[in-house]
This record gives sequence, structure tokens and C-alpha cells, in this order.
Amino acid sequence: MRMRRLGLVLVAAAASAVGLSAQAPRTAACDRRCLLQVMFEYTEAITDNDLSKVPLSPKVRATNNGTETPLGKGDVWGPARRLPYRQVFVDPVTGAAIFYGVVTMSTRPPQPGAPALETPRWWYYVARLKVEARRIAQVEEIAYEPPPNGFGATPSSLTLPDRIFDTVLLESERSTREQLFDIANQYFDAVSHRIDYRQVPWHPECQRVELGVFTVNAPRTAGSCGGEFQVRSVWWNVENRRFYIADVEHGVVIAAGNFMAPKEYPNNNPSVVMEAFKVQDGMIRHIHAFFRGSGQPKSGWGTGPGS
Repeated sequence: MRMRRLGLVLVAAAASAVGLSAQAPRTAACDRRCLLQVMFEYTEAITDNDLSKVPLSPKVRATNNGTETPLGKGDVWGPARRLPYRQVFVDPVTGAAIFYGVVTMSTRPPQPGAPALETPRWWYYVARLKVEARRIAQVEEIAYEPPPNGFGATPSSLTLPDRIFDTVLLESERSTREQLFDIANQYFDAVSHRIDYRQVPWHPECQRVELGVFTVNAPRTAGSCGGEFQVRSVWWNVENRRFYIADVEHGVVIAAGNFMAPKEYPNNNPSVVMEAFKVQDGMIRHIHAFFRGSGQPKSGWGTGPGS
């Protein structure tokens, strides 16, 4: 009889443990997979033009190109959307999920003899999500539709992102979270000419890409990742610096800053720039920048100048 009672107690305890396990995901912090799932639902919402399945906080705040905008009403939203270029970065410590991509309303080619369709539109697109209690509390969208002869590669030419950001580093090649954020900040200091560019740890293989275009080691811009700052016009005051993602395993750090025109070069176009860095052996090996090429003087986030 005692054995039977003991068995019942064990069964009850097991059932209780199962119940706790089933409830755990609702209260646990949002880990890497959770953040990726939240971003999946978000990108599906763009494709379907339907926010009904997106886990939103009741107090969610969204901006589109620096202006507070109801979520789902930004530039890239609307029927028949496609996202052919996709790259996602997440950080469970900060609760950040960032999407680099291209959005278009071009979903299929016109059929022979069919009426002419509206000229498809293409946007470079960045979305930064802040996830709290497994729900989206913040959305920062930056969308750029390049005009004819505007800066950047043709968005339709981008299909597969650079997988250097997915490469897992050896233990000996990694930097700490604090070091990753500090290296990104040093880069912003060099852009702002607050420090000499040689004080930044540049990898000899470093390349910088802006909207699909190499802006260093290129025919029109021959300077290296650091050497380009010898050109005085390549000078910005990087304000309202915000640091969102530090991925030690992959050596990835993502930060945002408002590149504001200094008084010496008032015609420089101010823009909020989202920068992704690949850091290997404590050195910047690759940089990918997404921003609104036509300019964006305010971020709608952060504090201080450019916020």
C-alpha cells in the first residue's frame, strides 16, 4: 500500500513538472530561437500585409524613417510584398532583433498579352525590434527607395547576403561583448575624427559595403577601411550612438549612429546608419551599412543630437 501511495506521489510530481515545463516558455526570457521566431512572424506580416499573428506589446512604439508611425503603415507595407534579400541578427541579452533586407512589390512577371502592371518598387530596408516579455515593444524601420542614379546598388540585384557574418569564430579569435561594443565605438570616433584612424583595430582584409556597394578598395574610393578617413570630406559627427547586438561566437556587433554634417562640410547628407561589423582577432574585418540614402536627420530614438 505504501508503495502504491509513493507511486501516486511520483506520478503527481511528474505531472506537476510537465505542467511547469509547458508554462515555462510563456515566462522565460526570449532566447536566440525565440527572437528568430518573433522576427519570422514580423517578416511574414510584411509579406502578407497582416499583423494579426505578430506578438505585439500593448505599448508598442514604431517609427518609419525617424517619424513615429502606426505599425504596418510604413513605406514598405502594403499588398503583394516580397523580401528576396534577408539577413537577421539577434541578441538575447539586449532583446534586440535586426533585419537587413530588400522589400519589393514585384512578385511575378507580367503574362504575355496581360495589361501592363504598375512599375514595381524596391526598397532597402532595416527593421530593429526590441522584444520584452516575448513581445515586440519597439520597432525602428528605415526604408530607402533609391531614385534613378541614386546611391547604392540596384536593390533587385541583391539576393544572398554575405555569409561572413554567419561564420563561427575559434575561441582564440573571439572578443568579449564589452570589447565588441568598444570597437564599434572606436570606429564611430574615427569617422568623427575624434581619434586617428590608425587607433582603430583594422583587419588587413577589411572591406566596407554600403547598400550593396564597396566604398573602400574600389576604383572611385581607393582608400582602405581606415585610409578613407584621410579624405577630409569623409567626415561626420556620429551622434546618438546606440549599441544593440554583440554576438561573441560569431564576432558580430551592430550599432546605429546619426552621421551628422560637421560645420566644415555643411552639405554632407545626414543619415541614421545601421552598421554591422565582423570582428575577428579583435580587428574589424567586414562592415555592412544600411541607411536611407536620401538622408534622415532624426532617428526617433535615443537621446541627444540626432535623436
